[in-house]
Amino acid sequence: MADAREVLETMKKVAKIRIEMLREGVTFHNKRKQAFYLKEYEDKLREIEELIRRMNIRLVYSKGSLKGDPPPET
Repeated sequence: MADAREVLETMKKVAKIRIEMLREGVTFHNKRKQAFYLKEYEDKLREIEELIRRMNIRLVYSKGSLKGDPPPET
């Protein structure tokens, strides 16, 4: 699970950099496409952050739980 979390953290960093670049206008796209890609990256960043939070909850739960207990529902 650590590898998956590392990949998500890297994706999060890349998305933040790309969002910053799009906000500053560092792109070859016209304004319409720039706005579209900015929205797409912001949406994807929210998804990545949610996945990281879920993964953190599962890791904490699995370290402190008793065997046989089901994980918490999300």
